[in-house]
Amino acid sequence: MRRTTAWTFFFAATLAFGQSEDSALKMVKALRLGDNLAGLTYQIAKTTTTFKIVETTLNPQKADELLKAEMALVLPKYREQWNANLAQAWAPLMTAAEFDSVASDKQQSPFAGKFVSLQDKAGAAMKVNSEPLLKTVLKEVLSGVFEKATPKK
Repeated sequence: MRRTTAWTFFFAATLAFGQSEDSALKMVKALRLGDNLAGLTYQIAKTTTTFKIVETTLNPQKADELLKAEMALVLPKYREQWNANLAQAWAPLMTAAEFDSVASDKQQSPFAGKFVSLQDKAGAAMKVNSEPLLKTVLKEVLSGVFEKATPKK
């Protein structure tokens, strides 16, 4: 009997977490939380030695234009994974019903305050889980920028 109860609880918890993660992903997409990938990529890329070399090779304006163009090519490949990582970071923090409410009602949701109060926790989880993905994105973007900025011999 205990074993059956334990399995029932485990199954119910797993099902609820899956629903919460699905709802979290819907919220991430509805609020466009994944749009921060572009800002992070741009901000970090501009501080790299690779980008500084490109700025010197071209000029700051052309280097910036090239960076933005390369980001437009690369980021779409990683957007779904970034959104999924965001959903995974958020999923344990709220219920499916709370995510659905925030997704549909946004600031008018009764859970908007809870959502705002949990952003630091979600951000910390996202940082841990998505650092490798961000490094991959940056490497691909900067490699493309450098290749296009470097004269062919």
